[in-house]
Amino acid sequence: YLFLKVLMEYEQGVDSPYFAWLNSLPRQWNTAVSMDTFCMSCLPPYIRGLCQTERDQCATFKEALQPFEYLSPDTKANDSLLTFAYNVVFTRSFPTDDGSGDTRIAPMADMLNHGYPDNASLMYDPQSMDAYVILKDNVEPGEPLTISYGQPANPSRFLATYGFLNETPATYCKILFTNPSQELIDVGYSPELMLFYTDGTVAQPVWDVLLYSRLEKRAELSHVAQAFYQAHMTGDEDTKNAIHAQYQRDTCNALLRHLNHIIIEIEDLKVKMYSIKDASNHPRLPLLTRHHDMVIETFKNVRGYVTNMNN
Repeated sequence: YLFLKVLMEYEQGVDSPYFAWLNSLPRQWNTAVSMDTFCMSCLPPYIRGLCQTERDQCATFKEALQPFEYLSPDTKANDSLLTFAYNVVFTRSFPTDDGSGDTRIAPMADMLNHGYPDNASLMYDPQSMDAYVILKDNVEPGEPLTISYGQPANPSRFLATYGFLNETPATYCKILFTNPSQELIDVGYSPELMLFYTDGTVAQPVWDVLLYSRLEKRAELSHVAQAFYQAHMTGDEDTKNAIHAQYQRDTCNALLRHLNHIIIEIEDLKVKMYSIKDASNHPRLPLLTRHHDMVIETFKNVRGYVTNMNN
């Protein structure tokens, strides 16, 4: 609905009550749906997958518009305008807190930047159809109001959806499983949990998932895998820690191989980015470079930490 609403108001031009707001919005975006083919080719698998999901969803939205008679043929054929509307909806809307799953855009309140921790939240009143900015803490004069856009430890998600880098003390470890077992998910396989911290430390779910994924593949260790799983599910930390200690070197070596693979992969992508002759045709490359540098720095810090553990 919001996608259609933005386009209908855009068609009205100065006659739309939202004209001033629409006219104030950016026309250049760094989101996944705005990236060109070359930029997409410079992304490592995890963020490329996130970006492709966004692009596929945008294409579905554009296709779904075609039967609607509310919009002119010119609007439905204007791909850049449709991309603009998609970006407006998915970077400036917020979910309602009534459990309906609906989202709203509150002009002016949509200008609030992301912050973690944030100092404000948005509340929607379905009776009055008003939106309110509710402060969580005392705010000093001149201090910006911020809200949380969600997933503060996943800068790749922020880049794909919102087109900016979220300064964060942690990032997803980028360990991917195509068809994870339910047991692996129970142990902690989730981007929100499997984190590398910028100081080099590793979140516990990374160790748990990496160890269990190796144990469950080996039939002769199925009894160890079962013992580890049961210990995790029942909160038996002593048993978990004992199994971790027994297989620490194997787990550390597996993690080091993953770290080295990702670092080399991203460094190769940076070489490709620097090789482009006319970077001005790809204005999003500086942002991608910052993303890649941030990942490499964090992964190298983690590599140093794990190497010390393994010695």
